[in-house]
Amino acid sequence: MSFRRFIEFFVALALVAVSLHPTFATAQTIRGTVTSGGTAIVGANVRIPDFDRAQRTGSGGEFAFTDMPAGTHTLFVTARGYALASKSVVSNGASITITFDLKPSALPLKEIVVSATPVARSTDDQYQATASKSLLDFQNSGGMSFAERIADLPGVAARSNGSAPARPILRGLGDNEVLVLENGLRMGDIATYDPAHATPLMAMGIAQVDVVRGPATILYGPSTIGGIVNVMTEIVPTISSRPVSGTVSLEGNSVNDGYTGHFRNVFSNRNQAFSISGGLLRAGETRIPSGLYIDPGSEKAFTLDRMPQTFDQSNEAGLGYTVQGGLGTFGIGAKYFDANYGIPGVPPNPDFAHVPPTTSRISQQRRTIETRSVFSVASAFIRQLKLDANYNDYTHSEFPTAQDVSGVSDTQANHFHKRAFNAVLELQQQPIGKWQGTLGLWTNIENLTIAGDEPLGPNSVTTGVAAYAFEEYLPSATTRLQAGVRFDYNKIQTNPFAQSTDPVFQTLNVSRLHNAFTASLGAIRQFTPEVTGSVNLARSFRAPTVQELFANGLDAASGTFSIGTASLGPETGFGVDASLKGTFEHATFELSPYVNYINNYIFGFLRGDTIDDFPVRQFASTNARLMGFEASAALAATSTINIRASADYVNAQDTKLNEPLPFIPPLRALVRATFQDSRWMGLLELRGAASQTRLGEGDTPTGAYTVMNLGAGVRFVRQGMVHNLSIRCDNLFNTVYRDNLSVVKDFLPQPARGFRVNYQLLY
Repeated sequence: MSFRRFIEFFVALALVAVSLHPTFATAQTIRGTVTSGGTAIVGANVRIPDFDRAQRTGSGGEFAFTDMPAGTHTLFVTARGYALASKSVVSNGASITITFDLKPSALPLKEIVVSATPVARSTDDQYQATASKSLLDFQNSGGMSFAERIADLPGVAARSNGSAPARPILRGLGDNEVLVLENGLRMGDIATYDPAHATPLMAMGIAQVDVVRGPATILYGPSTIGGIVNVMTEIVPTISSRPVSGTVSLEGNSVNDGYTGHFRNVFSNRNQAFSISGGLLRAGETRIPSGLYIDPGSEKAFTLDRMPQTFDQSNEAGLGYTVQGGLGTFGIGAKYFDANYGIPGVPPNPDFAHVPPTTSRISQQRRTIETRSVFSVASAFIRQLKLDANYNDYTHSEFPTAQDVSGVSDTQANHFHKRAFNAVLELQQQPIGKWQGTLGLWTNIENLTIAGDEPLGPNSVTTGVAAYAFEEYLPSATTRLQAGVRFDYNKIQTNPFAQSTDPVFQTLNVSRLHNAFTASLGAIRQFTPEVTGSVNLARSFRAPTVQELFANGLDAASGTFSIGTASLGPETGFGVDASLKGTFEHATFELSPYVNYINNYIFGFLRGDTIDDFPVRQFASTNARLMGFEASAALAATSTINIRASADYVNAQDTKLNEPLPFIPPLRALVRATFQDSRWMGLLELRGAASQTRLGEGDTPTGAYTVMNLGAGVRFVRQGMVHNLSIRCDNLFNTVYRDNLSVVKDFLPQPARGFRVNYQLLY
């Protein structure tokens, strides 16, 4: 189905929803105020996750949710400098008024995670290790890409290759073992194909990020053996109690002479909302400490103060519409994203004959249509129906910097086109005694074509269909048990492409079918009002991708010739997660040990030979064991001063060859002291890592390092609008350091000292 046909289809759905609106049943309004000690809190975030409803409080701390269906609803309230508050209300047709009196707290804000279970819960009420960052925390974090801005979370690292193509690494796993979602749905990109491929989204347009560490297969399916990163961008708007609401974010960064901005404006009436959004990013080459750097391939020395070819130019625009009534909510949104960014390497130089440049650039475009709907169902068995779906039309072209008789040419080498459809239908059951749960159906269809001078793989269609159940049992007020089961059908069909420049792909017509059951068991026990323990066991599954099976071509962006292995079988994993969490009046802690066994773990390795003068990277499988821990603690020294420390470590082993897996982050630690009151913010942060000498095939050692970061900010309210202004300095002492996960670590260090100014307007 063409992109135009999908637009017409989803617009038709929206028109049907609007036409049904007059028949919606009369429903109640839940309204209230958020204060602290009698003073209204402006800009507090109030959420009813069950129905995807959220809004910020107005100038008097007020909020209102109209057209709420009958039933029990839990409201969560978060505000910087205050402890999380929640209340449950039972609606029976009459309007309800509720008040929240928040308690000031210097402890880190407890966020609500919507991605780990069908029912949203706080981070300390989950079966497995989770973390979340709200809009303000995310935008004020260090780094440039979305992956770098969550890399200060325990168990989360970022693999960098310049700035744009940074990818999150969870507990040592990345690429096809970790799934990056947008609003709970797949993005239809090819970011996992190669370290040079970026995730097509703009960091400034992100409203919240959820991270689920460890196997998370029941809700989201294959490719989640290592966990998920769910990026929420509000493509579909939420209805506000104010006629006009939204956000404006602006940022400048000296480390790459970059500037970026993003806005989202929502026009609301009682039961409808229309949104418009847009953003841009313009960034030059990333600064590094000035010095002499030696290319490991040619042993040629270069005097550099920038990472060559690390520019990033991105744009984004979106529209959305939502309508709600007594039966529920229906929304539709569309977004366009394009980017043109560079991949670092040996720069163009006078000695072309002996040291050819290896930099390149990539152009990508993504067109997305997304629908979200939640409906109340008057049934003895089903309480709520939720249907989310998206369609992605993604194009991607790579332009290597290659030498010719005139010096440097920019001939197109590869281009990709993927059309993908992902849909999730969930039926939330009515509580039956001590039981409650969710049934789900899931599908994901991807049509990928590859053309150009050196196609990486064949044209193909990948079809995934699944059914799952997630059930909870409450034997007592202090204990909750969970069980989940899922069946996946996954088929890859290659399609012959007569115009392919690779003769193999001109006739390749084969298929691979993999089916699997996955399951999870979990328990949460509240030992005391302050201390909670949890354990989660999960069996996970991942089918090999078309690239891992059938790749046969030059990947110019990474400088390797990739070859697949058609006999690869699916990965199957078994993981055990445990956690002990404590929340006291002036302190919190969390300790999460884990172990994850993966059979047929698929990886790429350098064979040691070359094709067309490029090293050959082939895919193979082995058995792997990854074990480690995450630990964190926070102490409120005063009502405004908080000290937080965290650490994580992963030990990854190839159990067949009895040697370490390559490119695993070493022991890392963070110490952060913050000052936070209702107006001012200050930050002093030390981030460091131990040396990495546990090296796998193709890996190289990195030394220990410590970097210092500083930050300060101010928050003020004018006419019901919240202004946040902050300044941050990363790598204060301009330290030269290498990160083990950097693709270019043997040549170039991490970024130099940079100052960043960030402004946010919430209205």
